Amino acid sequence: MAEETDCFITTARLQVRRFRAEDAPTLVAYRADPEVARYQGWTQFDEAEAREFIAGLRASRPGVPGVWYQFALALLSEGTLIGDVGLRVTAGEPTTADIGYTLMTAQQGRGLASEAVRAVCEYAFSQLGVRRIQATVDDRNVRSLALARRLGMIEEAAVETIWRGEPCVDRIFVLTRG
Repeated sequence: MAEETDCFITTARLQVRRFRAEDAPTLVAYRADPEVARYQGWTQFDEAEAREFIAGLRASRPGVPGVWYQFALALLSEGTLIGDVGLRVTAGEPTTADIGYTLMTAQQGRGLASEAVRAVCEYAFSQLGVRRIQATVDDRNVRSLALARRLGMIEEAAVETIWRGEPCVDRIFVLTRG
């Protein structure tokens, strides 16, 4: 059984918690899925590197300016890892944060990402003092665009760029407190 301090948020279907050492194989598996990794900025890693990544997260805490913190997403009914939500409070501007999200393919299309991202945003607003949360979404990532819009995020900018050798447009979405 997990320690009480491992869980940051409980929603209707999810536990938003710290990563655990036993999550390493699942983390490696979903991050290696080409469909999951296509629009992500992270690199894939093996199980040993995943364990090191998790150990670093366990020694950290959400809200440290300039540092991404990955929240593990687990099904409440089973406790199994299904994805993660990353949050980075902006260095020098602690009321602003960036957010990113990853959900294993088998769990997509059920509203779980909306539930998780909404919960982490509320946590950032209420517990970390954040007033503005920004998501950068590749415009080819139709599901992520839809999620940002479902959450009530407002598109603030569109920037043409090159991602992994392909031209694309990054759409900047913002959610503000209140």
